[in-house]
Amino acid sequence: MTVKRTAVWVLSVVIGVTAGYATVAAFGTSVERYAVDLNFGILDIILNNFTFLCLAYASLVWIWLDYFFSTDMIPE
Repeated sequence: MTVKRTAVWVLSVVIGVTAGYATVAAFGTSVERYAVDLNFGILDIILNNFTFLCLAYASLVWIWLDYFFSTDMIPE
């Protein structure tokens, strides 16, 4: 079960980041255009619109992978 759960997490992150880059490429723009300039240093990378885009994709994929792999991380 631990291997399945680890696979769900890793696959969802990889697919989420890939889908984020694919979305940016599909619109013909760059990741820097989504950057938020808050002058917080490393926090600017975390508080980036691109990060939230990838997080949204990864969350959606995580839910479906949890269902297909029957890991039951989401209670019924």
